[in-house]
Amino acid sequence: MVMILRQSVLSLLALLLVGVMSLARADTSPIGVALDQRVIDLTNTLDSTATQRLKHQLAELEQRKGAQVAVLLVPTTGSAGIEDYANQLFRAWKLGRKDVDDGILLVVAKDDRKVRIEVGYGREGTVTDLLAHRIIEEHITPAFRQGDFAGGIQQGVDALIVLVDGGDLPRVAGPGVNPQFIAILVAFVLGGLGGVLIAAGKLHWRKGLIVAVAATLLLALLGGGRQWPMFLFVIPLTLLIGGATFGALWQVRTLFYGVIGLLVYSIGLLVVDNYVDVSFIHWLLWPLCVGIVLGLYLVLLLIMRHTWRSSRAGFSVRLLAAVAVYVIAGLVIDGGRDGWLLAFPIASFVALIIFGKVGEGSGSGSGGGSSSSSSSSSSSSSGGGGSSGGGGASGSW
Repeated sequence: MVMILRQSVLSLLALLLVGVMSLARADTSPIGVALDQRVIDLTNTLDSTATQRLKHQLAELEQRKGAQVAVLLVPTTGSAGIEDYANQLFRAWKLGRKDVDDGILLVVAKDDRKVRIEVGYGREGTVTDLLAHRIIEEHITPAFRQGDFAGGIQQGVDALIVLVDGGDLPRVAGPGVNPQFIAILVAFVLGGLGGVLIAAGKLHWRKGLIVAVAATLLLALLGGGRQWPMFLFVIPLTLLIGGATFGALWQVRTLFYGVIGLLVYSIGLLVVDNYVDVSFIHWLLWPLCVGIVLGLYLVLLLIMRHTWRSSRAGFSVRLLAAVAVYVIAGLVIDGGRDGWLLAFPIASFVALIIFGKVGEGSGSGSGGGSSSSSSSSSSSSSGGGGSSGGGGASGSW
């Protein structure tokens, strides 16, 4: 009896000790739960099958390579940014082998729509910031946007395993070319070509109409697919839009050739993008802005020349006014050389207004007087590691 009582007391004490240790470990965890699993889902997003599959993959990777990879899903990071949050969790989790620091943590803040890959020091040469960013942008967030969180996490983990194993990330296959889009594009180009030929008097409208009917039937059958009846209406409308647009542009040759140059430039960017990554916003927006600025300065020079021919005294007065604006702007900005450089476009804009109004007045005036008209101008479990210097990448969806 005494022996049974002693064993019961010892068992209770052991259970109590285990419970206290578990609570202590949970309390020290930044998320309030023990960091003793390779996959922790606090959002109830992953089902048991997906969770077990991920755990099995990560356990095999740790046995094979020694690297520890963990996955954490939380509703939100609260007031903390996901970078700081992931770094804190990474250190508390102690991911990676001691003195090797080859751990990786994938954090998903579901309600915040944020994701982060935190990489330990020992893996930053393998899972670089650029590669981590690629995994997020090409494998994880596309699936998240479709509501497939399990698929996105699985693809992200698969890509990380490939890198840890020493492989290279495969290029994600781009979406296939839609034949309906090709049909509409061809119709627009044909319409534009026909519009130019008709506007130039090289093509009679009756022959153009025959070609348009033939192109409509051919493109609707080849590119319309099952929706070919609808394309019998879409293709003629596209031909008409292309023809009207480029036919009108042909009447203003300078604008026409400018649009053609822009189209050729854009197609060139698409070709180059097949070989190197191209930022279309950067390479399209900046040339457009530069072209607008150069165009405005050209207009200013033409107006100034017109004003000089009309009245040299008036030209001198307006030029002095523009110079005064430049000096005042430079003094007000007071930013050294950069300030005077910034004052130049300000003074140029004011000069455009001054000379523009003068040009209109001198053009409509006669004798000794002048009249003015208004003008306007128009933009796992712990492995003893956990040392991370913030390497990795973040993303959102």
